[in-house]
Amino acid sequence: MKKLKSFFTNTVLIIIFISFIGVNLWMQFGVGGISDIKYVSGGKTIPDINLYQTVDNLSETLTAFGAQGRVYYLRYQFRDFIYPITYGLLLMGLLYRMIKPRSINFWVFLPWIAVGFDFIENYYLRVIFYDYPEIYSSKVAIASWATSLKWFFILFSILIFLLAYIKRRRKNIALESKTV
Repeated sequence: MKKLKSFFTNTVLIIIFISFIGVNLWMQFGVGGISDIKYVSGGKTIPDINLYQTVDNLSETLTAFGAQGRVYYLRYQFRDFIYPITYGLLLMGLLYRMIKPRSINFWVFLPWIAVGFDFIENYYLRVIFYDYPEIYSSKVAIASWATSLKWFFILFSILIFLLAYIKRRRKNIALESKTV
């Protein structure tokens, strides 16, 4: 944990945060990004944002995307393999700084479970896009499972961060009241 302490300095966390914002902007507004996909598909957004996938909603999305939207999405996915790394590092750094563990702590590494499921989701969505117009329910089931677990672990990581913040805040308030 000492290596994490020396890694997650204020400067590094700021750089990671700026990278996270930059990748988000690139994903949204870069050529072939979410805004271009929404434009060519008549307002449909990427399936990664859903909490789960079904054959019907993916079929509807892939049809609405059209050939150009599907090409944009496949190109967009390169960015979506970088994005999980940025949010994983950011959440890990925030959890580490908030929890300040003295030894190996599972909660600090929790965001990387979400990252793993995000990679699984991206892989299977990419395969589904390549297979189109065929859509195999087994691949959709795996993508959906990975999507749901990704969101669960992201939200759980944020919840752990908030609980650690509340705990630290209460501790600081208690210490301040004792010195007064």
